[in-house]
Amino acid sequence: MTDSDSSTFNYLPVPEIVNRLGLYVTGAGMDIVPAGASYPQQNHPELYHFSWHAGRVLPEFQFVFIAAGSGEFESRETGLQEIKQGTIMTLYPDVWHRYRPNPVTGWTEYWISLGGDLLFQWLGRGLFNTDRPLTTLRHPEKTIEKYQDVIDFVMKRPEQDAPMLAAHAMALIASALEQAQTSVESINSEDKLERSDDPLVAESLRVIWNNSHQRVSVDMIAKHVGVTRRTLERHFKKHLGRTLLQELVACRIQRAKRLLRETHVPIKYVAHAAGFSSLPNLCKVFRREVGTTPGSYREVATQNQKVRRWPSSSGGNRVEESPDDSDVSQNGT
Repeated sequence: MTDSDSSTFNYLPVPEIVNRLGLYVTGAGMDIVPAGASYPQQNHPELYHFSWHAGRVLPEFQFVFIAAGSGEFESRETGLQEIKQGTIMTLYPDVWHRYRPNPVTGWTEYWISLGGDLLFQWLGRGLFNTDRPLTTLRHPEKTIEKYQDVIDFVMKRPEQDAPMLAAHAMALIASALEQAQTSVESINSEDKLERSDDPLVAESLRVIWNNSHQRVSVDMIAKHVGVTRRTLERHFKKHLGRTLLQELVACRIQRAKRLLRETHVPIKYVAHAAGFSSLPNLCKVFRREVGTTPGSYREVATQNQKVRRWPSSSGGNRVEESPDDSDVSQNGT
C-alpha cells in the first residue's frame, strides 16, 4: 500500500468467498506523473509492474483512465496508438500491452484491477471490444468521481465489505460504457434508450419504455403528452430523426431480443411480454427489423454463449460451459 500527494494504490487479497460474487476488485490507485518523469514511478508488485521495453501481461482485467495529459499505448493486436486526455484503456487478461505518458505533458491516471466471471460474460455479450481497447469519454469528470469512490473504498480495508466494493466497481464500468463516444459494435441503434432535451420527446420516450409491453399506440402517447399526433411526430423527426412508431417498435424489438437471449421462456410469451399483439406479429416485425426469425436469433445467441474460450497464459485454452440450453428453441416461430 502507498499513499502520497501524487500517488496512491492498494492491492487486495482475494478470499475464496469473493469469487462467488462474479466480480471482485484486486487493486486500485491513481498517479500524477509530471512531465519528464520516469514511468512507472512506483514499485508495484512484480505481477503488475512493467517497463516500456518489456511490456506486461495481466492475469485479470484492468481499466486505466487518463484524466489529464497524453501518451501512447501498444499491443500486438492494435499496434501503436495515441492516448488523449479523457481516454479509458481496457486491458484484457493474457494480452501483452504497454503504455506510457508523453514526456512533454506527463499525465494523471486512475486505475482499477478486476477479476471474475461476470467480466467474461460482458465480453461475450459485446460490451467490450478487444480490437478497440481505447475509448474517449464524453464526461470525464463523472468517471473521476467513480474512480475516487473505488479508491477511497480500497484504502479502508475493503476486504470486510467485498460486495459493496464490487458495486462501486460495477458503477464505474457502467458509467464509462454509458459515456463512450464510440458505439459498441454489437449494440445496434435500436438497442439503446434514446435521450432528448426536448420535453415532449423525453416524456414520450418515458411512456414508451415504461409501457411498451402494453397496448400502447401513437395516438395514446400524443394524448398523454397533450399535443396532436402531427406535432409530436414533428418533434421526433427533428430531435431523433425517426418517427414515434419507429421508436415504439425499436423498444419492443430490444426487449424481445433480450428475452430471447437471456431466458428460456416460450417465444409466444416473449411476444406478449415485449408488447406484440400476437406471435405472428412478433415474427413478422422481427424478421423485418432484425433479418431473421425469433427462433433462429435465440438459437444463435445460445450457441454463442454456450462455450467461451479465452487464451490462457500457458498457451492453451480455458473453456467454460453454461448450463445445457439444447431445448431453448423448441418453441419456434
